[in-house]
Amino acid sequence: MRVVGVFDSGLGGLITARLLTVRAPGVAIHYYGDTAHLPYGDKSPAQIRSYVREIVRFLVEAGAESIAIACNTASAVAVDVAQAVAGSLPVFDAISPALKLLSSKTFPEPIGVVGTYTTIRSGIYGEHLRAKGYEVKELATPVLVPLIEEGWVDHPATEAALRTYLDALGEVGTLLLACTHYPLLLSPIRRYYRERGWNVSILSTAALLADAVAEALAPPVLGSAETASTFWVSDLSPRFLQLAAHFWGAPLELRESSAVMLS
Repeated sequence: MRVVGVFDSGLGGLITARLLTVRAPGVAIHYYGDTAHLPYGDKSPAQIRSYVREIVRFLVEAGAESIAIACNTASAVAVDVAQAVAGSLPVFDAISPALKLLSSKTFPEPIGVVGTYTTIRSGIYGEHLRAKGYEVKELATPVLVPLIEEGWVDHPATEAALRTYLDALGEVGTLLLACTHYPLLLSPIRRYYRERGWNVSILSTAALLADAVAEALAPPVLGSAETASTFWVSDLSPRFLQLAAHFWGAPLELRESSAVMLS
């Protein structure tokens, strides 16, 4: 499992990949960002499943020894597809770590869940948490991913959209960021709650997924990776090169691969 294949609908999954390299310094990342088809949140489940099938096949053929689905939307509707293609290789999804953490009813309520249309409509978070006895507020926040992928993390339009959504969600005790892009908005989210005097526990599915993969690396992966990390996207542009550096935290070489040919 030294080589972990990580994929997302765009570049947001680089946050999970970067966190994983911190938690398991010797791991090599094979990353695939499906920039040609982002965002996944407004695609049909059937379309997403077709993308996932081709991406996982590509990563396995490239030498990935495990797969991490750094996308809540794909995790909600296509984890079985990823498992079928990966065969005996371990598959980690973005949803299970959060559900495991929240399985003990110790977090402040209500639990607020924000994510894409597809993730929220799947009911995967709400149904599980309500079964555990939590009071849950769910809200689809579809505008945020395109704004983040546009590089507008600090843009007034993004802050306005975020505040509009959080106003609609209302007061919560815990906020679950059910999209691996959303950690980039932690500062304005915290500022919003601080201004209102609300003490809100914020959970990131990106960080929880990285923790889960790192924990599964046994024995611990230390030292230098024997395989170099490689980063592919389905559509390469100068803008994506700039954004990748922002998501990763340093300049990053991207390669273009048409692993996902479906329209």
